[in-house]
Amino acid sequence: MTKKLIISSNAKTMGLAPHLAVFYFAVVHLLVFSSICPVSSRIYETNDAVIIEVDDTRSKNLPVEPSIRSARSSIYYGNPAAIPIPYALNPYYAGLYQQQPNFPFWPYVLLKPASSSVSDVEDETETFPESKQQNIPCGVGPNSPPQRNTPTVGIVGGSEAVPNSWPFLVGMRLSGGNVMCGGSLISPTRVLTAAHCVNELTASDVDSLLVSLGMHVAGNNGASSDDAQMARRVTRIVYHRDYNTKTHYNDIALLWIDPPVSYSKDISPVCLPPFNNRADQFVGKDAAIMGWGTLSSGGDQPNVLQQATVQVISNADCNAQYSGNIRNQQICAAAPGKDTCQGDSGGPMVVQATAGSTSWTQVGVVSYGKGCADPDYAGVYASVAFFRNWINTYD
Repeated sequence: MTKKLIISSNAKTMGLAPHLAVFYFAVVHLLVFSSICPVSSRIYETNDAVIIEVDDTRSKNLPVEPSIRSARSSIYYGNPAAIPIPYALNPYYAGLYQQQPNFPFWPYVLLKPASSSVSDVEDETETFPESKQQNIPCGVGPNSPPQRNTPTVGIVGGSEAVPNSWPFLVGMRLSGGNVMCGGSLISPTRVLTAAHCVNELTASDVDSLLVSLGMHVAGNNGASSDDAQMARRVTRIVYHRDYNTKTHYNDIALLWIDPPVSYSKDISPVCLPPFNNRADQFVGKDAAIMGWGTLSSGGDQPNVLQQATVQVISNADCNAQYSGNIRNQQICAAAPGKDTCQGDSGGPMVVQATAGSTSWTQVGVVSYGKGCADPDYAGVYASVAFFRNWINTYD
């Protein structure tokens, strides 16, 4: 009897072995990866965007106006619940873009359907209802572009801006670092920037990403602390799925910041143009550029905000410089000795779109260029008018 009981017990144990092994494997991995990857992230994909959401229950100590992190649910976004990415990794990290990560199928729940932002019609103009941010004053800034005869002291051929004269400009940095990119405020919870500023960030990077608003002194290079009036953490990133790391086509992205921004005379949104996928609609206009980027290619970053004036040129002229690689989703601008440079990426290029208007409309997002202020190469920007549908889809 005893022998039979022992045999029976061993048989039961052997039958449970596979289940116990799976259980212990899961427990060990949960413990290990919860300790090394405390940030909870989800990644979605639509037909024209990659979306990264980050939730972190750890306390945050912001340098200005501490942010209360709120959990992002499917109800809040109006989208299906997300499936967490294993080990909280971004499969698009380090520029290794692939349509799918190393899975036999795409395991992430899709967001609401989104139509392509690229029209099959080459020359088409259509005006869409203004977005939510247009219900409040937008485009506050100086009465005219920065004067061309100002001393050459920054942004490459620019000058120091009047503090808080560009209230829609924001600075992006990883905690403790220099300003790595610029951006523009388009609503109380949205910032417009470039895809190449965020497409290589891991979930952990996103969790430490800080958006500074109402800032003049950036505190770059440890020179001093910044003077930002507000600081916000990023809870969600949307960048164009078809961003090309070589040609920089579709170099557009949106950031969700939390809590919502309170507008003031020093912090307010920029105006956005209506959708228009036709090239050259702003040719000849003076455009203002601004940021905390380097003063020369590979040079040092300034500690205070710089600004300059450039002029929008035709895509045909720009194509002559860039061997035919400029498309309608891009816009170019140049001026002798003046340009954006490293660290200005994602920042706005703005114009006073209507004659007699003093409000500023963002027509470009700083994307790339050959060198900085090279007389043979204009600066290249993502066209905001071209991507207005895309922006509205995820706004």
